[in-house]
Amino acid sequence: MEKFLTIFTPTYNRAYILPKLYESLKNQAYKNFVWLIVDDGSSDETKTLVQRFQRENNIEIRYIHQENKGKHFAVNQGLRNTKTDFFCVIDSDDHLAENAVEEMKELSGKVINNPGIAGFAFIRLSEKEKIDHRSFGQKEWLSGDSDYDWKVPGEMMYCCKTKVHQQFYFPEFGGEKFCPESLVYRRIERKYKILVTDKVLAFGDYLEDGLTSSYYQLLLKNPRSSLLNIRERFRDNLSEEEKMSLARIYWDIASKTDQSFTTKFFGINPFLILKMLINKRIR
Repeated sequence: MEKFLTIFTPTYNRAYILPKLYESLKNQAYKNFVWLIVDDGSSDETKTLVQRFQRENNIEIRYIHQENKGKHFAVNQGLRNTKTDFFCVIDSDDHLAENAVEEMKELSGKVINNPGIAGFAFIRLSEKEKIDHRSFGQKEWLSGDSDYDWKVPGEMMYCCKTKVHQQFYFPEFGGEKFCPESLVYRRIERKYKILVTDKVLAFGDYLEDGLTSSYYQLLLKNPRSSLLNIRERFRDNLSEEEKMSLARIYWDIASKTDQSFTTKFFGINPFLILKMLINKRIR
């Protein structure tokens, strides 16, 4: 049977946690998927561990090793090597809910023939949340609709049509190992709709060695990606307060990373930068 889904996992020195994700994948009743792993230059036992998984032959597993470049480079590599209709990023510190792949198959059938819909979204719930996730799974929206509302204690995860996602690779700046994921998904949602559901299909908590544990430092270490993301956020329908907050962050990153005068003042609205600086001086 031709696989419909690639579950993609970028990983870096996560051999200690990968077995939990693997167990959740091999225990899926519906195994019509490929698990594609891009190892971003791990120095631990990741390769040996994955080879053991492959020998067990419970699910189809593909493994690619690359030099350490960052998660967004790994995602781009994964996209270039995906042949299935759908592509879903599941991080190494996450695991799938029971029957999640079967649920994804059902959702994929609702969007596969609609060229205006890029894919679907579901909830990744923290295991620390004291909530019965079984009470979810009844709602669906199309992103951008007037009644679209996201008020659930969890993170939205995307499963996109591969051919759509391949139109939106992450920008790759030499020497930068991080790019905000929201940059790409925002670009997708500007052109396409997303079928949003409140189904809880994944679980996980951010680890201390994860990307989000020191997020602002990541922005400073990767200024071109960070500033590009902020510039594109100004295309959204933002309040004045949100614009000023973003302007302060933009200026702080640009100043601390020695960006050019043009980048600092004209990367976003120069009048907004001037207003922010005046307010800052007054305070």
